[in-house]
Amino acid sequence: MSPLLKKVLSRWESNPPVIVAEEASGGLQPIFASLRNQSILRPTSSSSGFTCTECGERCRVTHISDQAGDLHGYIHCRDCGIVSVPAHALERWELDAPGFLAAVFRDIQLAIQERVARHLWQVGKAHWAGRTREVWFARSFRRDAVSAVTQVLASRPKAILFAPTESGASRWQEITPNLTLALESTLTLANGNISFDTDYVEGRLVDAGLGPDATASRPTKKRGNRAANIELLRKEMIEHLRAARDHAFDTREKTGEPELLPRPTQKALGELVGLSEPDVSRCLRDLKAKELQLYWNTALDLDQLMSWKGPLTKG
Repeated sequence: MSPLLKKVLSRWESNPPVIVAEEASGGLQPIFASLRNQSILRPTSSSSGFTCTECGERCRVTHISDQAGDLHGYIHCRDCGIVSVPAHALERWELDAPGFLAAVFRDIQLAIQERVARHLWQVGKAHWAGRTREVWFARSFRRDAVSAVTQVLASRPKAILFAPTESGASRWQEITPNLTLALESTLTLANGNISFDTDYVEGRLVDAGLGPDATASRPTKKRGNRAANIELLRKEMIEHLRAARDHAFDTREKTGEPELLPRPTQKALGELVGLSEPDVSRCLRDLKAKELQLYWNTALDLDQLMSWKGPLTKG
C-alpha cells in the first residue's frame, strides 16, 4: 500500500481525524489536492498550537487584534521569543465521512447514513461474489461506542463491515459477528486516485463461506494440488517483487520519489498462472503458505520492497 494512503487511513482512527497545514504542504502534499477535489477533506477550525520553526518547540498560539480589528497569531517561544504565525500555517482539514465513503465505494449502490455519531455508517449495497450485501463502515474503536455499534449491527449479521486499518478491523471483529475487512488491504493509490480492489473483497467473502452456493458444492482440491498452486503463485510473486523493486529505484532516480508498482489483484495473479480467483484466495490463506503471504504483503510496503533481497528459499 502507498505510504501516503496508509497515513490517511491511519488518521481515520484518530479523534478528530484531521490533517494539519504542515502535513498538507509536506508529507501529504502529493495527494492533498486530490483529496480535496474528491471532497474527502473539508476545512475545519484552525490549530491552537504551532511548532516553532527555529527550535521545534510546540507552543500555544495567541491571537491579538490590530487597530483595524484583524486578528494575528503569535507564539511565545521560551528560546526564540515572540514569533509571528501566518494564518495559513494554522489551517486544518477534517476527513469528511460522506465524501470519503462516496469516493471509496463509488462503484456500489450508495445510501450513506450515519448510524452511530462519528463511529458507524451504513454505506449502501454491493453485488459481490454472487450476492447482494449491505456495506457498512466503522472507525475509531472506542469502548464508549462499542455498545451502540454492536446494537445496530446485531440486526444485520450478514452485512460486510469495513474499517480503515487492519488493527481497527481486528478490534471490531472481536465484538461483532460481521465479516470485517480493512480498507488498508483493499485500497490502492495511483496518480492520486483511490481504487477499490473488488477481487480481493470477493476472495475474502468466498474464504469466509459467504460466496455463491455453487462455490460450496465445488469439490475441494487435494493437498498436493494446493501445494503446487502455492508454489506457482510464490514464483509469480517473486517476479512481481523484482519488477516492483526495479520500478521503485527507477522512479526515485528520475523523479526523486520512489513509486510503488501496483500489486496484481488476486484475479489477475490467478490468470498469470492459470488459477481461478477463489483458488488464489485459498492459497493465500493457507497456513503453510507463509512465504507466499510474506511476498503478498511486501508488495504493498514500499520500504520493505526496496530493501527486499530476493526469495527466502535462497537465504
